[in-house]
Amino acid sequence: MKNDIYDYLIFKLDSEYADYEFDLISIPPYEFIENGLSLEPYEYFGEIHEVLELKAKHILMYFNADVLMRVEFLYPGDIVGFLKQRIEKMQDIGLPEYMMLILRKDRKFTVLMYQNKLLQKHN
Repeated sequence: MKNDIYDYLIFKLDSEYADYEFDLISIPPYEFIENGLSLEPYEYFGEIHEVLELKAKHILMYFNADVLMRVEFLYPGDIVGFLKQRIEKMQDIGLPEYMMLILRKDRKFTVLMYQNKLLQKHN
């Protein structure tokens, strides 16, 4: 039985850019500021394409000072319900204290995103 969230989500927050550099391509905007942190977005083109038993159309990774801060898996269509069920099956696995997980639907994709809580907006 898998007992670590990264057994499911694969890409570990706080990992180094060097771990993935040969599988990434920079995408515009090449750098932006979010909540006071500079982020550099990349699309992942490596071996991993299935997450939570589904093939992702795009995998986006965001780095700050060469440290992974956010990952987004973009799935075609509206599969929020299916992904929610998959996540609920992981109920015995808690999120690390520093991680925030978000599931949302945009125009073309269902997006599963997780990020370092440093990127949360402070109220």
